[in-house]
Amino acid sequence: MTSKIFAGKPGSYALLNGDEAVARGVAQAGIKVAAAYPGTPSTEILETLAKGAKDLGIYAEWSINEIVAVEVAAGASITGVRTLTAMKHVGSNVAADAIMTLAYTGIEGGLVIVVCDDPALHSSQNEQDTRYFAIHAKLPLLDAGNPQEALNMANEAYELSEKLRLPIILRMTTRVAHSKARVKLGEYQKLERRAEFDKDNVKWVMIPANASRQHRVLENKLLEAKKEAENSQFNKIEDNNADIGIIGSGVGYYYARSVLDATKFSWLKLGFIYPFPSELIKTFAAKVKKLIVIEELRPYIEENMARLKIDFIGKTELELEEIGEYTPDKIRTAFAKLYLTTKPKIPQQLNLPPRPPVLCPGCTHRAFYYALNMIHQSIHCENDKCTGCSVCEYACSFEKEGIFNPLKSRIRTTRINTTNLASACRACTDAPCVKACPKEALTQSKQTGLIKVDETKCVGCGWCIESCQYGALNLHPITHKPLICDTCNGSPKCVSLCPERALSLRGKSEDKIVTGDIGCYTLGVLPPIRAIQTCLCMGAGISQAAGMIHAGVKDKTFAVIGDSTFFHGGMPGLLNIAYNKANVCVIIMDNSTVAMTGHQPTPGSGKTVMGQNTKRINIEEITRAVGIEKVVSVDPYDLKTTIQALRETISYEGPSVIIAKRPCPLLNQRGLPREIKKGCGGCRVCTEAFGCPAISQPGTKAEIDTALCSGCGVCEKVCPFGAIGRKE
Repeated sequence: MTSKIFAGKPGSYALLNGDEAVARGVAQAGIKVAAAYPGTPSTEILETLAKGAKDLGIYAEWSINEIVAVEVAAGASITGVRTLTAMKHVGSNVAADAIMTLAYTGIEGGLVIVVCDDPALHSSQNEQDTRYFAIHAKLPLLDAGNPQEALNMANEAYELSEKLRLPIILRMTTRVAHSKARVKLGEYQKLERRAEFDKDNVKWVMIPANASRQHRVLENKLLEAKKEAENSQFNKIEDNNADIGIIGSGVGYYYARSVLDATKFSWLKLGFIYPFPSELIKTFAAKVKKLIVIEELRPYIEENMARLKIDFIGKTELELEEIGEYTPDKIRTAFAKLYLTTKPKIPQQLNLPPRPPVLCPGCTHRAFYYALNMIHQSIHCENDKCTGCSVCEYACSFEKEGIFNPLKSRIRTTRINTTNLASACRACTDAPCVKACPKEALTQSKQTGLIKVDETKCVGCGWCIESCQYGALNLHPITHKPLICDTCNGSPKCVSLCPERALSLRGKSEDKIVTGDIGCYTLGVLPPIRAIQTCLCMGAGISQAAGMIHAGVKDKTFAVIGDSTFFHGGMPGLLNIAYNKANVCVIIMDNSTVAMTGHQPTPGSGKTVMGQNTKRINIEEITRAVGIEKVVSVDPYDLKTTIQALRETISYEGPSVIIAKRPCPLLNQRGLPREIKKGCGGCRVCTEAFGCPAISQPGTKAEIDTALCSGCGVCEKVCPFGAIGRKE
C-alpha cells in the first residue's frame, strides 16, 4: 500500500494528526466514496484518503464546492455504500441547503459529514460552533477532542448512521485536526455491498406532502438518537468519589485534565453531544456537590444544563470567553480563580518583530496588485531625502519648454520650516481643480487620472491654483495657463535626474473600489499593497461590487477572485452581473491551483485529486459563455500590458473580465535571483510600493535576500532607476 497511514496493521500505533486519523477511521469503516472541498483545517482528510484511495478501492474527489460535495456523498449513500464528505465550518454554510433536507430523506449507506471548526480564526473569516448547526439541521453530532477520538468516532459513526438512517456530523477543531498524537489503529471492515438505488420517490423526493411525513420520521429518529447518546461509548463518566465534577467536550476537556490532579475530581467527557444526553448529565450531577463546565466557543452544554435546572460553574464565573480557542494556560488561570490550582507562570516576554502574513516572493497576485495601484500615477517625494536643490524643476522645464526656467516647471519645490518638498499634480480622485474651473477648461482622464488643460477655454483665472491643497499647480509666466504634470507618459525626467533619488512614480489604492474574496489574494488588504477593501465569503466580491454599482457609487469598481473560488462560488455572481448589466470589472487571479490550502488541483488544472488526467476547464470560455463580452487575459508579470488592460476597462461601460493567468511560483522552479546593482538611491519603491518580502532597506540602499528571491524579475520592472538585475 502506498500510504503508511493505511498500511499500519490493526493494533499497532501511528503518529497521526486529527485529519489523518479521520481518514484512517473512515477507511477502516469501508467507505466507497469521499467528496470534499479544500478548506483549512479540514483539507488533509481528503488529501490523506486520496493517497491510498486506489489501494483501498475508494473514489475520492475535490468537488467544486461544499454543497456539491454533500450532494455527491448523498447520491452515493442512497445506493447503499458508505460515504464521507468533509469541510471547514464556513463550508457547512454553503452546504446547508442540502444538509437540512438530507436529514428528512435520510440515507441508506452510512454517511459522515466531517466539519472542522476554527476557534481563534487561524485561517477563517468567522468563528462558528457546529454543535448549534447540528441542532438546526437535526442531525446527531460527535465531538472529537483528540486524534484517537477522531479515528474511533469516524469509524463508529457509520454504524450509528446506518442504525439511525441519518447522516452523522463529526466535529473537530483546528487544534485537534492539526495536532499529532499516538493513535491505535483498528481493523478494516470488509463490506460486500452492491450499489443499488431503491426508486422510492416518496422517500427521496421532498415535495411538501412527502417532506411533512418525513419530518415526523426524523423526529422519531432523533428520539432514538437520544437513547444512543445516553449510552454512547463516547460519553464517559470517571467517578472518583470527588466533591467536584468536571464536564467537558472537545480539546478543552483534555486541557482541564492536564492542569489538574485528575484523581481529585470526577469527570464526564461528552463526545456524543447532540442529542444532548440529559439523563447521563443528571446521573453525574447527583454524584458530586459542585459542577464545572469546560467547552470552547458557545455555551452549548451550559444552556442545556440550565434547562435541566442543574447548578454549575461555567464561562461567566471562570471568566472564559466565547471568543477564541482554549489553551492549557487559559484553563489553569480559570481554575486558579476557584483555588483548584495555581496560576500559570507568566512567560518571558520576548521582544520579537511582528510577522504578519504576506504574499510569497514572486507571487503573481502582488504583481497584479501593483499594476492595479498604478492605473493612476503621480510623482511622489520623500521629504526626508529632498534637499530642495530644484534640479527637478530645471529638468521638467527643459523637457517641456526647452529652457531651464523653474517658473515653467510642472513640479515645484518649496521649503516649509526645515522641510523641503517637491510637489506635482497628484491626479486626485474627483480632482478639485477640475471642479473649480468656471470655464470647464480642465478635464480628468478616466484611464490615467491625469488632468488636461484646454488652452482655448482657459482664461487664466487661477481658480484651479487656489483649489489645489498640495500647491502642485502653477500658472505659466507668459501664457498664464496652468502648468500640470502629465508624468511624461510614465517616464518623468524629474525622477530619473533627481540626484538624491527623492522622487518616484507611485500609484494609489484609494482611487477605486476593489472588492475581495477568499484566498491568498485576500492578503492584498495588508500594507504596502492595501488594494482589497472587502472580504465577506466565497464568491461574494462580485455580487458586492454589483450592489455598490446599483446603489449608485461613481468610483470604478473591481472585484478580485481566485480561480478556485471562481469555480466554487463566483460563476453565479458573474452570470448575475452579465444579466443585470453591472458596470463591474471582475479580475480572476488564475494561478491554476488552490494555493491557500496547499496547492490542491482545480478544474482548470487538468488533474483530479487522485492524480488522473481530466478535462481542463477554460475560464475564458466560461466567462464568454455567461454573456461577458469584454474578456482580456494578461500575464501579471507583464506590468505594462496589465496596466494598459486595466486602464481600458475603466472607460468601458458594462461587465468585463480580466484574467490574470500565471502559475503559482511555489509550483515552478525558481529563476535566477536578483540583486541590487549600481544606481540604487534608496527610493523605496521596491519596499513601499511593491513590497516583496525578499527585498528590504535596512539602510540607505535596498537589499535582496537571494535565499527568498524567486527570480520572478518583476522588481526589475518596478525599479525606476534600473538598479535591480540578475545575480551572476
